[in-house]
Amino acid sequence: PAPARACQLPSEWRPLSEGCRAELAETIVYARVLALHPEAPGLYNYLPWQYEAGQGGLLYSAEVEMLCDQAWGSMLEVPAGSRLNLTGLGYFSCHSHTVVQDYSYFFFLRMDENYNLLPHGVNFQDAIFPDTQENRRMFSSLFQFSNCSQGQQLVTFSSDWEIQEDNR
Repeated sequence: PAPARACQLPSEWRPLSEGCRAELAETIVYARVLALHPEAPGLYNYLPWQYEAGQGGLLYSAEVEMLCDQAWGSMLEVPAGSRLNLTGLGYFSCHSHTVVQDYSYFFFLRMDENYNLLPHGVNFQDAIFPDTQENRRMFSSLFQFSNCSQGQQLVTFSSDWEIQEDNR
């Protein structure tokens, strides 16, 4: 049998608070997920066991509508209401970056060398936060929202999210 592959973090690793990681993230946006699209296997996202076992959909991209971005230092210069594609979503061996269609999230994002927007898992920690009252309070205390769309209708996080993710 092949040796088990466990997640290995650097020995000096320590968790960082959301505030610390927010300062290190390239871009923070508040966005609503409009659609999910399975990603075809490629050079950077190929997991042989995923396709051999017939388990499509473990890696996907999301079309999102930007509702707000951070008021300081954003790498994005697009107006609210813009549609963006996020890649690098799904279930990986050591972590997951998952979202559900029609829900809103706070995203830590980065841009790769090919100008793709990806979750920015600063310090090997979560990069996607559901729209909850607690997260709204936390993020509004970390930065001032700007570039927000007018009259946005938000879908608040509910326990349906966990059920949908369990069924995926």
